[in-house]
Amino acid sequence: MLLEIAEIEVRPGAEDQFATAMHENGLPNLAACEGVVSIRFGRGVENPSRFTFNVVWTSMEAHEAARNLEAFGKFRMAFGDLTTGGAMSHYTMGDSIPGASA
Repeated sequence: MLLEIAEIEVRPGAEDQFATAMHENGLPNLAACEGVVSIRFGRGVENPSRFTFNVVWTSMEAHEAARNLEAFGKFRMAFGDLTTGGAMSHYTMGDSIPGASA
């Protein structure tokens, strides 16, 4: 399994528009990509212009292949010109800790 953590900076004043676009169009298209296991989407508390996607993929290969899918393109189009930058990191996932909750 692969954990992708993306932090996206949204243009000031466009935060609500971005959140709506993600909930209505972006996230459903991302979830439709083959290889997606789960998605968590959140908005910054200290910096409400920063959003995060935490996506669990079956593998890095599945994530790379998804970039060529129509659904992934629709996910990215939902961003439009609302973002100003961001960062993405990928992590291999080990075993979960018994008794820990997500």
